[in-house]
Parts: sequence; structure tokens; C-alpha cells
Amino acid sequence: MLTFNLLLTEAGLDPKDVYLVRHKDTRIAAGRLQARGSSPYALWLNRREDFETYQQLQSEECFRKREWIASFVVPPNNETLFAGIYRKIGCGNLPDQLTECPSTGKTVNSETHVFYDLACDHRLDVWVGRLVVEWGEGYRAWIQNADSKDSGNKPILELRKAGHEPPFPGYRDFHEHIKDIPSIPPTWQSHLKNCKGIYLLTCKDHGKLYVGKADGNEGFWGRFNEYAESGHGGNQGLKVHQTSGYMVTILEVLATPEPGELDRLEALWKKKLGSREWGLNKN
Repeated sequence: MLTFNLLLTEAGLDPKDVYLVRHKDTRIAAGRLQARGSSPYALWLNRREDFETYQQLQSEECFRKREWIASFVVPPNNETLFAGIYRKIGCGNLPDQLTECPSTGKTVNSETHVFYDLACDHRLDVWVGRLVVEWGEGYRAWIQNADSKDSGNKPILELRKAGHEPPFPGYRDFHEHIKDIPSIPPTWQSHLKNCKGIYLLTCKDHGKLYVGKADGNEGFWGRFNEYAESGHGGNQGLKVHQTSGYMVTILEVLATPEPGELDRLEALWKKKLGSREWGLNKN
């Protein structure tokens, strides 16, 4: 069985000196979202410098004992994708201009965080964005020791061609933070452009629901992008609603809806979910 530790060893790295770090947006799983920010995967995919800043912001004990960090990110399909190897140079106070975490959007300061000086090492660059490992059952343990007998030696599940994207999860399982919509893979964008239908926004601060229809030329993709750009998509009720963000899911998919069908389905879902009486639909 091919394992990640074998790659480390062949690159001249001793697993006993390496942390395995799995960066995942836990806000979704925990049922909350912070103001602003993007998932670690979205940062890594589109804003590498911000991803590395996010990774360097940790508690004092986090990366203290080992010299090397093997970094992984979690795409929307929940796999564990290799993101690179980093060497710890040192640890110190936050730079003066760094006041907000790029991923969570939360305020950071020297009382809560330290800044690890991490240098990207290029000896395993050929595997970055291509190698998928099996993290195991201990998903909550986002930092693990590479030499751990129980969890360290990760099996390699897949080695992809360069530029390969994670597969589209399907309309039923699509579940994204609106802020991350612009960074989803191009093939996912194509799927969303090809269909119209009914979607649901969930306010993660209050649990309030908003039902809407995507009926424009670019289907779901066009409508979701409007929310990503403005935060409210032009809806008056959402403009005044105070929230740190919305999750978006898809309720109904129609490739070529009949005239009036989307209006009927939108009204039906508003009634089913009570989004007029108790949610954010006010008409």
C-alpha cells in the first residue's frame, strides 16, 4: 500500500519531525459562520498568500514541537487534498497590520494568537493539488503526528492529473457558503449555469430561511453570484437583515421550466418551509 509517509521519506523528511495538518471549514459542521472570510480550500485555490497567512495564525502550542508541516485542505466533497510542505522557521508576535483571520474573518491579536514563520518547501510540489489521502476516522484531530502508529501513516487514495477538479456533488448535495461561490471549480459553475430552479438561503446566525428562484440566463450560477457580490441579491428584506453570512442549497432543479412553473414552485416552498411567516420572505 502506497502511503504518504513513503513520499516523505523519499523526499528526505523523517515522519517523526512532521505534523499532518488538515484545514477544513468547521463553521458549516458546527452550524455557524463568522463574518466575512472564506474556507481554507477557497483561499488555497484562489488566494494562496491569504491561505498561508491563515495557516501561520495559530495558538502558541499548535506547531511548537515539530519542524515540518504537511498541509492538506478539504474541498466541498470532503476529501483530503495535499496542499504542500512547510518548514517552521520560528514563532513570534503578529505583524502589526494583521488584525483579522483571512478564513474566519474574526479579529486576532497577540493575546489569542501567535504568528508562525513558515517557509514553503518545494520538494513535494509535484503532488500538490493532485494527491488525495485517507485521513481516517479521527477527523476532529486536524493536527496529527506523521509517525503516529494509530493515525499517522495515511494511505494514498488517488493521484490525479494536474488540474483535476473534485467532482460536482450533485444538485441535491450542493451546500456552499455564499462567500465561496466565486471560487468553486469551473465544472461546478457549468452545472449551475445549465439549470434553473428553487434555492434556499439559511442564515447561520439565526436559522432564518429565504426561498428564492433562479430564473436568469445563467441559472443558479448567475443568481448565487449576485448574492456573493452584494450580500443580499437586491432583495429588500435581506438588505436590512443582520447576518454574518448565508449557506445556499438547492431545492428544485428544472432545465427548461414551463411559463409560471418557477413562480408556482417558489410559492409552494415558501409555504412548506414557513419562510414568509417565520423567515426572511416578506412577500
